[in-house]
Amino acid sequence: MRISTFKAGRFQSIDAYHYKYFLPEFINHSFEIDSGPLQVQLEKSTRLLGELNAMARMVPDIDLFIMSFINNEATQSSKIEGTQTELDDAFKTENDINMEQKDDWLEVSLYIDTIKNAIKKLDELPIGVRLIKQMHKTLLSSGRGKNKMPGEFRTSQNWIGGTSIDSAEFIPPHQNLVSELMSDLEHFLHKQNSVPDIIKIAIIHYQFETIHPFLDGNGRIGRILIPLYLVNKGMLSKPLFYMSAFFEANKGTYYKKLMNARLKNEFSDWIMFFLKGVEQTAEHSIETLVEIMNLKSDLTKKIQNESGNRSSNNLRLFNELFQTPFLSVGQAKEKLSVSSTTAKHVVDDLVKMNILKELTKNKRNRLFAFQPYLSILNKPFPIKKQ
Repeated sequence: MRISTFKAGRFQSIDAYHYKYFLPEFINHSFEIDSGPLQVQLEKSTRLLGELNAMARMVPDIDLFIMSFINNEATQSSKIEGTQTELDDAFKTENDINMEQKDDWLEVSLYIDTIKNAIKKLDELPIGVRLIKQMHKTLLSSGRGKNKMPGEFRTSQNWIGGTSIDSAEFIPPHQNLVSELMSDLEHFLHKQNSVPDIIKIAIIHYQFETIHPFLDGNGRIGRILIPLYLVNKGMLSKPLFYMSAFFEANKGTYYKKLMNARLKNEFSDWIMFFLKGVEQTAEHSIETLVEIMNLKSDLTKKIQNESGNRSSNNLRLFNELFQTPFLSVGQAKEKLSVSSTTAKHVVDDLVKMNILKELTKNKRNRLFAFQPYLSILNKPFPIKKQ
């Protein structure tokens, strides 16, 4: 089937109801790329993703930085849904979060758990309905979504936009059709065909968001599927690629492209937008990794030159900061397995070197941040014309 001629679906009415839902076409086809510009963009996107993957293989201690990429993804993906937690808060423990921020913090924390658990599960389960339901169960295991049927497909009609179904911007398929549509999506996931994997996940993401199989959490689960699929297919050796920052930076276009693919059959335009997102996300991730590695190299030399006889402990704690860029003296003590006095000296050393910055002025329970690292991670995603 040619991508340019794919018909996304049709509207369907239900007797005794006054609304029409969208019934998407099945996607378990062998799609043919019949557009020159799409083929050119596919090659660009594939090359940049390959460069990121090659870099991840070559970077020493790459696992130190994976949690930062996951935390950033959780923050950006949740922000698309209206959650207000910032990246800095995603690194903090619950005890360090203000009471009024805890609901948002919990959603981001559950998102992080969902990604980590899903990646581990890839060793046991193929990507499919079973794993997707397990991901959803984790994502909505507590907090605001705990009453929205965690881990189960919806049994009632949902809608997107508007305060009621009457004012909805889009009404997904009827609940009785969800299982069949998700089965078709699962077959496409596993289908051995000539469709390039990047285009395949673009189609899968579109279809999942269109089916909207759950009462809540569809957007977040749909975005997690992207890196999960690429890791599973071997296009990524490490989970360092997440597109939510691109979607958030281009939020209006993201929703418009999805809607136009459904309502106007502009399927090629959606895939082109997605491919550009892959290119720009990979490029941004590479730039971020380069900055992190330069920072690590420069600060390692600084610590070695300025630490005296505490160089060993200072370097050990410094390496820990890439996974935990917020900590207290007590946490430093636990990570280094040293006395409180030694931990305090190490933290004070890193403060004097402008590696750690004290956030509180308390005499006790002081909190410190690895500010140079956070400054790199907090750089906004570059907005480019789509």
